[in-house]
Amino acid sequence: MPTTASTKNYSPAAIIQGPGQAWAIGTAPTDANVRLTLASDGTPDATAHPGSVHLGAIATAISTTVKPKMTQIQLDQYDAPFATYVDELAASIEAEMAQMESSLVQRALGVGVYGSGAGYEYVTFGGVLTVPKTCIAVISPTRADATKYIVSVLYNAVSTGGFSVQLGKAKPAFYKAKFEGLSDTTRTAGKQIGVIYQTLASAAGGTPTAMDAVVSQIYEGPVDLWILGTAPTDSAIQVTLDTATMTPDATTHGVCTHLGIASGATTFSVAPKIETIKGDQFDGPIDAWVSTVSAKLEVELTQASMQMLANTLGVGTYATSAGAYSQTTYGGTMQQSQICVAAIGKKRTDATKAVCACLYAVNTTDGIVLTASRKKPSFWKATFEGLLDPTRTLGRQMGIFQEMV
Repeated sequence: MPTTASTKNYSPAAIIQGPGQAWAIGTAPTDANVRLTLASDGTPDATAHPGSVHLGAIATAISTTVKPKMTQIQLDQYDAPFATYVDELAASIEAEMAQMESSLVQRALGVGVYGSGAGYEYVTFGGVLTVPKTCIAVISPTRADATKYIVSVLYNAVSTGGFSVQLGKAKPAFYKAKFEGLSDTTRTAGKQIGVIYQTLASAAGGTPTAMDAVVSQIYEGPVDLWILGTAPTDSAIQVTLDTATMTPDATTHGVCTHLGIASGATTFSVAPKIETIKGDQFDGPIDAWVSTVSAKLEVELTQASMQMLANTLGVGTYATSAGAYSQTTYGGTMQQSQICVAAIGKKRTDATKAVCACLYAVNTTDGIVLTASRKKPSFWKATFEGLLDPTRTLGRQMGIFQEMV
């Protein structure tokens, strides 16, 4: 009996490979027209999508993940499930960001508040209960034809990855951002969360949106950790620096204590726990809210002076007698003292400007470990965990990341 051969689908041109650009879309595509309108250079059309913002240089890659949770239906009379249904559907866009510019940090953090002043920009955090939502898109030229694009869009997304960065000289300060899609209950079933598509015709016309890949905003370099005698206030939220030395201004912040040499990078992290609200009629979450926020500065310190030990122990009492002794006593203190800690470093591309991460009030949580050994120096890890000050303005109750511009 004659047969008819089936066609194999070998198509190397369909293999996706190439750099992508991440965007916050000012005006999301509509339910009637689910795709982005692109200008001739492949950027979001500024007329159709006003207010779109390029999320800067990407360190590694951008990934879009769409993953349904399938639930099986089983009956006792049968040895295998006979049907499945979609219980939940999770969609996300993730990238490792390269530019430590304050407005970009704010978008990655999600719960931060962006602002600027004379010569500086900043992001504050702490006290924000609502989660900002935005449309996030990834646009990547196809390998076979750079005038055609692979595009993924989350119509209504929230940032859930927080912000964590290592500030040190060994490597650039890259940080991860994650945006998770919510169901838009006003959209048609089947296209409520997002879209992935490929353009088959070259983009033409339109009004391009400027891309902002600025490599000078990539931070790399050591930071110094300081205990500030007086923390920034609610009305003057930034750390005031001496412009000649990039150290805390003693007139503003009183006697400030430098914590000495660090053995490696200082890690600064702000981690919101984002909870989602689900509806039985939808496969994706329909809203999100902030459950908790934690903020930390972590570093391994090297200088074991008695004052350093007292500072990082938190429940120790330092005392000295000139020429006789210096000491740290401990035991019996029920309330740990609160201090203000700031990590300050000069910018890689301009040593006359600095970045600063400050937690207004912290407790130390790791204690101290003093090692007596011929084979290794006595280094110990210090973790400063941020506390919330409810007397401050919402959105700026825990700390600040600031940069001189």
